[in-house]
Amino acid sequence: MPESTPLPKMMIGFVIRRLVADLGREPTPEEFADWANHYRDDDRECCLFGREITATEAAVILRNRGRAVSARSAKPHETLPAEDGELPANVESLAAARARRAGHRRQRR
Repeated sequence: MPESTPLPKMMIGFVIRRLVADLGREPTPEEFADWANHYRDDDRECCLFGREITATEAAVILRNRGRAVSARSAKPHETLPAEDGELPANVESLAAARARRAGHRRQRR
């Protein structure tokens, strides 16, 4: 059986931003839950999170925008690099930046 490719990862904030663009303002948890539960994907309606979410769950999602989630609908500019993949040319590893900065501090002493 061939292995399926994993879904791309994206920050949940990109998903929320799509609704913000449609509304022109920040959504309430109730609005976000309704939008996510009746998401239009091309010509079909689906639950964005694989199942219906409550307003309480939507409030938690709205507070955690930096969380990475799997998303079939992730656009290339919204996609996070694979954990084992290389970073794009315009992105630098945080660990590498910290190491470089620590090296500069040692040189000044």
